[in-house]
Amino acid sequence: MTLPEVIGAIHPLREAWGIPPSEPIGAVTADSRQVGRNSVFVALQGEHADGADFVGEAFGKGALAAIVSEAGARKVPDGLFRTKPVFVVRDPVEALGDLARAHRLRHRNIPLVGITGSSGKTTTKEMLFCLLSRTRRVLRNPGNRNNLIGMPLALLELSAEHDAAILEMGSNAPGEIARLAAIACPDIAVITNIAPAHLEGFRTMEGVAREKGDLFRALGGSGTAVVNATDLRVVREAGRCRAEKVHYGVALNDFSGQIVSMSDAGMRIVVRTPAGEFSSFVGVAGEHHLMNALAATAAAFTLGMRPAEMEEGFSGFSSVPGRFHPVPLRGGGLLLDDSYNANPASTEAALRSLALLARGRRTVVVFGDMLELGESSSSSHFRIGRLIASLSVDRLFAFGAGAAQAARGAQDGGMNGSAIDHTTDRGRFREAVRGFVQEGDVVLVKGSRGMRLDEVVADIREVLA
Repeated sequence: MTLPEVIGAIHPLREAWGIPPSEPIGAVTADSRQVGRNSVFVALQGEHADGADFVGEAFGKGALAAIVSEAGARKVPDGLFRTKPVFVVRDPVEALGDLARAHRLRHRNIPLVGITGSSGKTTTKEMLFCLLSRTRRVLRNPGNRNNLIGMPLALLELSAEHDAAILEMGSNAPGEIARLAAIACPDIAVITNIAPAHLEGFRTMEGVAREKGDLFRALGGSGTAVVNATDLRVVREAGRCRAEKVHYGVALNDFSGQIVSMSDAGMRIVVRTPAGEFSSFVGVAGEHHLMNALAATAAAFTLGMRPAEMEEGFSGFSSVPGRFHPVPLRGGGLLLDDSYNANPASTEAALRSLALLARGRRTVVVFGDMLELGESSSSSHFRIGRLIASLSVDRLFAFGAGAAQAARGAQDGGMNGSAIDHTTDRGRFREAVRGFVQEGDVVLVKGSRGMRLDEVVADIREVLA
């Protein structure tokens, strides 16, 4: 894109000086440390720093232009306004999205897969990337950069060299998925599941469903919706869009499959497609990850891949740290690092997979609060505690105010009180876990990101890995 095209995309509030008519822009970044020659620097207001403070530095590093808010413009020296293209906009985040959408429309011929859901988004994205990248050049957003800043920045890296794009989309407030979908213009949409998550922002499950369903509705009458047939809310949202639909599930769908065998290292699955079946090893275990693999298969099939091409694709997948990531421990033990995030559905799935992987070994659950559940928090934690008891877990370490209800639920479900340890003292919690786990244990660490259970994962690895 050239700067006049940038102006046409973001509609700045006032004219800027020094605009070369045809010089192409370089990378678009919101991090002044990453600015290079011909970059466009988007000055965002962060928690700890204001990008407007670094506009001068960005131009000093060779930036071609900067985008700032009206408030941020007051921090920019007048000399820069008189000599450099400084674009003042009402909302730099919105301008970033508008710029990414304009860029996407220049590459509309490249098929794009949008993925959202209450859980499993990142894993499904990485599985699909493994399938496609064996034969195609694929763009995906790195890590979990799936919000109104991270996703547009990733999309702006799309180029004619790519054969496909996969963009994960996350949301914790109404309207965000609709905005992300409007920016990305997906050809294929995947909703992994719809479950209680971010209820403080969406208030009700209907609100969650509407938000996720906006990705399907963004397809209009074209494109393909990849539908989880085992999730009635996903099926209902699919019924509200006009796109073509393909369904996946454990049986009697366009795409189905089963787990043939399971070990600490992962599982072997058989997947059935409209063009035949294939078998593959996947480096992560659990029924919920079978569903993620089926979603990835359905999207890859829609993009033209066939069973023979996909057979080895999943073998290149390795689980993402923090997302049910298996770590071998001494003495034949296993650490299941699921510390990145938690909601009731993903926690239940992780617990059931823990039970399947136990195989006679002592099981330990290290559980932290599931955050942002609003009024359903107490009952949701209590039900998780009851499930822990029903799965005959040997020891529960519960951390946080919400986890107190999980401890109560576990005891109510018949778990011996001496096997339950609850605290809100982080230091005592970490020390108790370190002092208890031993060689040969299977340990699940699960909680919302704000509970910082990755610290406990590091403790266990230090002691036993």
